[in-house]
Amino acid sequence: MNSGVVPADKNLRKKFIIFLGLTITAIFLFAPYFNDYIEQIKQISKENPELAFKKSMFALKVSLGLVSFLLLMAGVYFIILARRTFKSGQYPPPGMRMIRETKLRNGTQAKKAALSLIVLSCILIILAFFFLYFPWAFEKTIGQKRHGDMKLKGKVTIITGAGRGPEKASAITLSGAVIGANQGDSRLMRS
Repeated sequence: MNSGVVPADKNLRKKFIIFLGLTITAIFLFAPYFNDYIEQIKQISKENPELAFKKSMFALKVSLGLVSFLLLMAGVYFIILARRTFKSGQYPPPGMRMIRETKLRNGTQAKKAALSLIVLSCILIILAFFFLYFPWAFEKTIGQKRHGDMKLKGKVTIITGAGRGPEKASAITLSGAVIGANQGDSRLMRS
């Protein structure tokens, strides 16, 4: 065998194929339950849209949480691999098993591979945190739009006007800031 090539580990390849097959099987077995849950949400939305929204947000948070976890684990693994590559000066690092024959890279090529792994891991970690944050930000945004321009959580709000005539409906907080004066109702705004 050529010294510039890391040989394939047949046992690792077999384990990888089994893991991949089990993962795909689990996804296909779980998919009908997920589809039933989504159908249940559709049925509930006709009677109680608020409950349906909460259930759909729960499904979104769980699924994106799982995706975030997987992205974060891949990012951490790539950082560890890049660190080992920098220390050894070769890619793949000594002792790493491969599922196929891989050309050994030394020196500058190994450093480039390690830098690529660091960039990839940073992207994956940023995506993981984005996917963790997105459902909560989306829920907050939708919640504010559903309740109009008024922020109901933790603040006292005064509603003025009925939305007719010259006064047009406005909401004023206790601090006096106008949150949604309609059609230029400037009488209530501070200068």
